[in-house]
Amino acid sequence: MIKQHYTGSSRRAVNIIWNAAGNYDFEPPFLAFFPNGDEDSYFNMVIGLASKWLDLERINLFFDSLGLSNTAQEAASVLWLGIENCVYEKELSGRPILERLRKERAQDFYTYAASLSRQQMMLQSMKVFDQEEARWGKVLGKKTVLSPGAKKLAEALEFPGDLDTDRLIAKMTEIAEDSFRVRPGKAESGYRAYAVKGLARAFARTLMHREIRNTDLLILRKGTGTGDRKGAVHLEHVFGQEHTSGSKEKDRQYIEDCFGSCMYTDQEMRILENALCTGPDSSCSLWLTRVSAGHGGSAGGSLSSSASAGVPAPVRTDIAGGESRPAAGNTPDAAAVSAQAEAEMSGGSTGAPGSAADRRRKLLAQDEENQRLRNIRYYQDNIFRIRESIRDLSAQTDTIFSSYLRYLPKRSRRGKIHAEEAWRLPVLSDPDVFLSDSDITEFSVTVDLLLDASQSRMNIQESIASQALIIARSFESCGIPVRVTAFRSLRGYTVLQRLKEYGDRKCEGIFRYYAGGWNRDGLCLKTMNYLMEDEKERISAKRILLVLTDANPNDSMQIPPDADHVFPREYEGDVAVRDAAEGVKLLKKSGIRTAAIYFGPTTHLDNVHQIYGQDYVRIRSLNQFSDAVGMLLKRSLEKIGPA
Repeated sequence: MIKQHYTGSSRRAVNIIWNAAGNYDFEPPFLAFFPNGDEDSYFNMVIGLASKWLDLERINLFFDSLGLSNTAQEAASVLWLGIENCVYEKELSGRPILERLRKERAQDFYTYAASLSRQQMMLQSMKVFDQEEARWGKVLGKKTVLSPGAKKLAEALEFPGDLDTDRLIAKMTEIAEDSFRVRPGKAESGYRAYAVKGLARAFARTLMHREIRNTDLLILRKGTGTGDRKGAVHLEHVFGQEHTSGSKEKDRQYIEDCFGSCMYTDQEMRILENALCTGPDSSCSLWLTRVSAGHGGSAGGSLSSSASAGVPAPVRTDIAGGESRPAAGNTPDAAAVSAQAEAEMSGGSTGAPGSAADRRRKLLAQDEENQRLRNIRYYQDNIFRIRESIRDLSAQTDTIFSSYLRYLPKRSRRGKIHAEEAWRLPVLSDPDVFLSDSDITEFSVTVDLLLDASQSRMNIQESIASQALIIARSFESCGIPVRVTAFRSLRGYTVLQRLKEYGDRKCEGIFRYYAGGWNRDGLCLKTMNYLMEDEKERISAKRILLVLTDANPNDSMQIPPDADHVFPREYEGDVAVRDAAEGVKLLKKSGIRTAAIYFGPTTHLDNVHQIYGQDYVRIRSLNQFSDAVGMLLKRSLEKIGPA
């Protein structure tokens, strides 16, 4: 089960919420912080009081239903002022100190506002700022000048203390619709659009920017060879282009149609997203799933039964991020398939037999099954080289564990000083800061293999599946549990798809690997760190994470503006590489040895060095694979250190 991880200011915020709620047995869906990262003590108290007096879960669902647009975020910020007034009036008689705390929070607002630079003021929502100034000015008895509309909204936000949850949500719904043109449950709603045709439309288009929406679609075909001579496929960003449908509900349904149901509950996913989808990833979502017999073909199909099956004509390529040309002889035509999928997407998602969603699921399931068969065919065509690589890597792994790690060092009171633990002697009076040989012959290790499954890997899908199979079967034969996860991004969702669990010696789920979509490496690596940290209670082994990558993070969802950047930025190039490097640093800080198996063009060698430092090996073919991975394993174990 996924649990919330709290550290530093987050833990202090949660303690304030629990204390105000009088309940220490729930995970708060909201935490309040100032822009500098300090916890907002007063508003965390408001969240706790909302849990005490109202149904906080229903309030959370209401805010989720507003969507992720800038207008929806403005509405949410303003509506919390209404909730604050409501719970303040409910609690004041029993907690008189609230009046003083409220005035201190009002003064904090003016202190913060006075410290804002001109650039930071430009990033502020003036609609939200005006309402905050109206509220806190009234608390301190200051006069504020507001427009008639802002004054009317400020008065509407003075929610009385006698509201229950139903009436509170009704008032918030009314304000969201009237003042922000946002309808709960209709995230795509906005100001009414009027149809402009003919000459007027042509004239308007020359003067007004119109948003380009090229919604990401997971349309799978065989690699076309598009890209550089090393086999990479490029995904291009187009200025002003959106890659979602505009509806959070439709995008979620589309992700579920493509990848199957989520392996965690909605509550657990909210915990994950609240913890991870922040900062540069605040506009993103997560989806964690595993391959199953009911999605995308037969997960349990054996190699023997698949060997005789014919491999269909190539039908794979992902069009996310730009146009793709079909390979010679490919059918159907790329434009026709794109148009068909777009029509199905816009036709709704009822899931009923014969519906657009049902047809979409069947089309994707068939395409995924086609690629599974191609992966198997590649395995069969190269079976002797693959089996030799498995034998070589198994032998190297066994040698590493039986000789290099036969006598592991242990902490003791004499021997070679362990520099990293030396501080314990003077500070804690702990004399066990030396290392000496022991007779321990077992070393508990688990390996997670993370596969980049983005569009850029389209031309080498079969080879990647075989490489993952070599690692999994080699390590499992030596008693090292291996878990295999593929990741990609689509419509703002970073999807982690579990292909193999620990202890699965057949490893046939790996044949379900396919490439399609974008890749937001930083968010994926942060998610892996969170999940592996969450497993510490039941998995005490040393953890190793191997990432099979081309070191080219690239996503269609932009990085939102922040204190240093007025405008959103594309998730590509140096900014994406730095974000991925931060994810690796976080993993290593958690004690998870993280290294990369680089299988990509020379042009990205600098990227892999920036992200993984010296912890990577580069391979160019299956012939190099076993030696390279064996060397990487030994290097990773050397740096783990004693238990």
